[in-house]
Amino acid sequence: MIRKVVLTGGPGSGKTTVIESIKKNYGGKYKVIIVDETASYLINMGIRPFGENSIPLIDFQELVLKTQLSKEEVIDKSLEFLPDEDILIIYDRGIMDNAAYISEEEFKEVIERVKTKETIQDFFDRYDLVLNLVSRKDFYTTDNNPARSETVDDALSLGEKTLKVWTGHKNLKIVSPKDDINDKIKDVLNYINDVLQEEQVKRQAKYYVDLNLTDMDYVKKISRVANIEQTYLESEDNVEKRLRKITMCGATTYSYTIHKIVNDKRIKISDNSISERTFNELFEFRDQKKNTINKDRYYFPYKDKYYTLDIIDDYGLLEINISEDEQVIIPPFIGVIEDVSKNEDFLNVNLSNADIKNFTKH
Repeated sequence: MIRKVVLTGGPGSGKTTVIESIKKNYGGKYKVIIVDETASYLINMGIRPFGENSIPLIDFQELVLKTQLSKEEVIDKSLEFLPDEDILIIYDRGIMDNAAYISEEEFKEVIERVKTKETIQDFFDRYDLVLNLVSRKDFYTTDNNPARSETVDDALSLGEKTLKVWTGHKNLKIVSPKDDINDKIKDVLNYINDVLQEEQVKRQAKYYVDLNLTDMDYVKKISRVANIEQTYLESEDNVEKRLRKITMCGATTYSYTIHKIVNDKRIKISDNSISERTFNELFEFRDQKKNTINKDRYYFPYKDKYYTLDIIDDYGLLEINISEDEQVIIPPFIGVIEDVSKNEDFLNVNLSNADIKNFTKH
């Protein structure tokens, strides 16, 4: 098993301390590979976008992206020579972090310059988990990183921008500031534990939403949106096989997911990116008794939590994955009608059986 985790967030968010704890916690059971921050590596070499003999920021980000892609290629190649064992790769910042330091148009230009065919969705799909560590003003320091030049206000602003550019990743988690760094580390380890377990049961809170009572203009402002076409395949009674065609930021990707049904709970067995050709081949085995669901999914953060709002025809479903004892905070701009977390009528697989519009009258 190989799992790839990104640690991101604003400067001074505690990444260095967290990484040491990850190595200590998992080093005995997993081969832990730490991939150092690329921008700091270049800055410490004397290649920097500030100070004496600086280079333009967009050119610096081009060098960062080239180096990051090269490092990740080397890591992936090296895995071929390692024995068959469980591997945990921790990236101190991932590819999308570059986009927090320049404009959207400049980031698109950087992608064109490095001549990669990958899209933003492809950049997301490289990683199994993204942990955004939120900075706190009174914890910020430049003492432990000579490559750090931001003021405390700049650091907090970069933290917000970093969260924004990673919004849209399917497994983004927000780790809020704590008075005790050990509490923050505990949150990080819990999230990593989840992604390391091949069979993981999570509580999914789901709410039926009245779009007329929802501030969709604000939702669109803070979200990254993806169009998802979801198709179910023929499968055994206790297995659910699902295809997804996902279009986001002008690019389309495909995935194939298998869930096992155990005691009425869905346990994810596998979730893999696939080619368009494989998607089309598998599509031929679609369950003819189920309709393809077409939905727009809005990803957005609120109060250190990560939400999705699915809009199917003219109704919405708000979802968040949380621990069993965690309380859900409903964003005030979302017009929730009722909690449908335990209502199986609102499972996507069951929605595909019926006329979706019937649920607007629920």
